[in-house]
Amino acid sequence: MLEALVSGTHDPQVLAELARGRLRAKLPALREALEGRFGVHHGLLVGEMLARIDQMDETIGRLSAEVARVAAPFSPLLGLLVTIPG
Repeated sequence: MLEALVSGTHDPQVLAELARGRLRAKLPALREALEGRFGVHHGLLVGEMLARIDQMDETIGRLSAEVARVAAPFSPLLGLLVTIPG
């Protein structure tokens, strides 16, 4: 929905249809919440926030892969470690 708002879609009906999962059960309230003003300034700010989220997701992916690579030689020990309660 945020990406659609940033790209210029402002129709509450169209935006509400983009809902997924449990949010679909709340479509009437969602349509009501999506009515209002969303200007160019808002789009710029939300676009920047989404870009940062994407950047952080990529960073997390790279770091997770590096941790897995470095920890791979210790996988038998890590397997034992996770069996310790607490």
